[in-house]
Amino acid sequence: MSTTTKLITAAELMAMGEDAPYELIRGVLHEVTPTKLVHAIVSGRFAKHLVRYSDKHLSGEVLVGEGGLHLEEHPDTVLVPDVAFIRAERMPPKEERQQFGRVPPDVVVEVRSPSNTTGEIERKVAAYLRAGVPLVWVADTERETVAAHTLDGGVRVYRVGEALDGGEVLPGFRVPVAELFA
Repeated sequence: MSTTTKLITAAELMAMGEDAPYELIRGVLHEVTPTKLVHAIVSGRFAKHLVRYSDKHLSGEVLVGEGGLHLEEHPDTVLVPDVAFIRAERMPPKEERQQFGRVPPDVVVEVRSPSNTTGEIERKVAAYLRAGVPLVWVADTERETVAAHTLDGGVRVYRVGEALDGGEVLPGFRVPVAELFA
């Protein structure tokens, strides 16, 4: 006997309301739980540095909090990154901002929680890259590292003592890794 699971769509997730504690990966709901303070602090530091960068170098919007990104269809994927950056010229028109975002960000930041499995993080990174996000940073608060994933399949791990680099995606972006985890 086989069992089939009904896949959820982005529209059904949206109908659950803004307080629904879920992300959607290829049609399957995944509960998002509250994080520890360190997670919020590191997310805030990434956001602060991205805002500073945007103000001086490359105009855009820094997304924080619970903003859902509709990255794939049939089956649908809607993820909620900790922080994201979208260049100003790529931002959707104002009338489209009442829905989940459909434009893949230029940069996504995921802060790994101790409760995240390696598989969960890998699935999220893969979804971002499939959607065309050119740079995905995964911050590990326990190891105090940032893994930079790029569309070409490259991964570079930055450690305390090094400066996180925005590469071609964020030219001139450099932040000492220690500042993100201090």
